[in-house]
Amino acid sequence: RVTRKIITRIAVSIAAVLVLSSCRVDSDITLAVKPNGTGTISVVITADKAIVAKAPGLKADIRTDDLVAAGWKVQGPTDTKDGGLTISLTHDFMGPAEATALLGQINGTRGPLHEMVMTRTGKDTNSTYTLAGRLEVNGGLSAFADDATLNLLGAAPYAADVQAAGLDLGDAVGITFNAVLPGEVNNTTGQTTEGVITWRVPMDGTPTNLATSVTNVDIASSISRFAKVLVLGLLYLWIIASVILILMVLRARNRRRPTPRI
Repeated sequence: RVTRKIITRIAVSIAAVLVLSSCRVDSDITLAVKPNGTGTISVVITADKAIVAKAPGLKADIRTDDLVAAGWKVQGPTDTKDGGLTISLTHDFMGPAEATALLGQINGTRGPLHEMVMTRTGKDTNSTYTLAGRLEVNGGLSAFADDATLNLLGAAPYAADVQAAGLDLGDAVGITFNAVLPGEVNNTTGQTTEGVITWRVPMDGTPTNLATSVTNVDIASSISRFAKVLVLGLLYLWIIASVILILMVLRARNRRRPTPRI
């Protein structure tokens, strides 16, 4: 929920200037998972220079105390090289359940991430990760406004102005969801490039299924475990062989020992 406040604030500022000029904001949400199931969720939001020019107070208006209190690490807002503004939010997680909860935190009740769930099954050396859910923006700007704002205004901020101007929300807002999952991809609905699975969120209400499965086999750990068993087995064989050799030597000595004369 707290992360949604940042997205909502920027989205409202964008809506305010959409009717005046061509502006754009892009959000990149990344789920990065390590082989042991831990990982990091990051959100990077970038507003272009047109937004900064039309809303010069945007940088000062962004408050991040609530995010920090909720455990998020915040970098920015900072100026970009081309005159825009960017802010980065990151949060570590200790397992799939916590990752699922954090994705829900980002989304709130109206966001583009619906029914997001990450699970892990199998053993440490052979595990399968699945990502389920869908990407969908419903209600145009209403998807970026919280319940309190909608109840107060009766509609999303500036929605009437945007509609009257005939503006396309997709031209002003872009959201990308990325998943970095360990192992080989079994199946996915996204585009895979150099180990990163990517989806673009449609702004026209079209749902996109996230169904993805990957399998991670820790070959190094498997080899290590096999090597330990092999070494232990060889140690047992060496001990047994040593005992047999000692017994054979003792028996040979007994045979060579001369019979005492009477």
